[in-house]
Amino acid sequence: MSYLKFDKSLMINLEQSLPKEMLRTNQSGAYHCTTLVGCNTRKQHGLLVIPVPELDDNNHVLLSSLDETVIQHGAPFNLGLHRYNGNCYSPNGHKYIREYDCERVPTTTYRVGGVILKKEKIFITHENRILIRYTLVDAHSKTTLQFRPFLAFRNANDLCMENRVASREYNEIKNGVSMCMYEGYPTLYMQFNHKPTYVHEPHWYKNIEYIKDQERGIPYSEDLYVPGYFQVDIKKGESIIFSAGIDPVNTRNLAKMYEDEIKPRTPRTSFYNCMKNSAKQFYISNADGNYLLAGYPWFKIRARDEFIALPGCTLSVHHRPDYEAIMDTAQRAMLDWMHTG
Repeated sequence: MSYLKFDKSLMINLEQSLPKEMLRTNQSGAYHCTTLVGCNTRKQHGLLVIPVPELDDNNHVLLSSLDETVIQHGAPFNLGLHRYNGNCYSPNGHKYIREYDCERVPTTTYRVGGVILKKEKIFITHENRILIRYTLVDAHSKTTLQFRPFLAFRNANDLCMENRVASREYNEIKNGVSMCMYEGYPTLYMQFNHKPTYVHEPHWYKNIEYIKDQERGIPYSEDLYVPGYFQVDIKKGESIIFSAGIDPVNTRNLAKMYEDEIKPRTPRTSFYNCMKNSAKQFYISNADGNYLLAGYPWFKIRARDEFIALPGCTLSVHHRPDYEAIMDTAQRAMLDWMHTG
C-alpha cells in the first residue's frame, strides 16, 4: 500500500491539490519540483532545475514544464495546467486526472474518453537528467501524443520576460532536438526513445503567474518560451520515454536507464520508508566531497543545519556510510579553515 496516493476528487480540486508539492533531486544539486497537478506555483518550480557553476552559485530553471496533449480522431485534449493573468487556469488538464500515486516514483493517471494514460517521472541520480515515461494503458482507436516544452533558462530566483536576445536556433539530434537560449548556459537536449516529429513553431506564452510568490508579495509573473512541439504515435500497451538533460543520450538505452534507476528505490509503503526517501533527497555528492543540503529550493550547504539534521537523515535510516562520508568532508573543511585561519 502506498502512503502517498490521491484520487480524482482531490486532484481536480485546485484548492486542495495546488498546495501539495513534490520534490525529487539527483543528489548532486539538481532538482525537479512542482505541484501534484503539474502547475508551477513558485518561480523555483521546474522539471529540470540545475546548478550552473560557470554562471554563479545558484540553481537555474532550464525546462519549466512539458505540456502533453492526447489526440484522437483529430481532437486534442491538453493535459497541461498554468495560471495566467486574471486568475485564469488553462488548459485545465487536471480535470482528466484520475489518480496520483508515489509508491516508487511520482505517477499520474489520466483518463480522456476511452484513453487511459499513465505518466511516471524519475530523476537520474548524479546526472542532470529527468525521464518521463508515458504508458498507454488503454485506447480504442489511433492515439497520438503531442509534447510542448516550456523553456526558461534563467536563475531560479528571477523571472523571464519575452526578449530578442533569446536564441531561436535548434539542432536536430537522435530522436529529438537540442537548443540553448542564452550564451553561457548549457545546451538542453530533449529526446525520446521513439522517433518523434518535431515542428519548430517558436512562441512566447505570456503572463504565467506563480500564486505562492504572489502571496509573498514578490514579483510573480513571467513569459516562457515554447520553441515548438513533438508528436509521437503510441499504441495500447506501449511506453514512450522523454529525456531532458544537458548531455545527449543514447535513446536505445532510455528504457534500461529508467529500469536501472527505479530498481534500488525504496517503495513508500510505510511512514518509515517515506521518511527514508525524503532524507535521501538532501544528500549532495560532488567533486569537493559529500554534504547535506539545508533545503530545496532556496537553501545551500550550511554547516549548522547540516550537523543538526545529519543524525536523523543518515544514522536513523541506517545510512552510516553516508554519515561517515559527510563527516569526513566536514572534518577536512574544518582542518583547512584552522590551518589557513
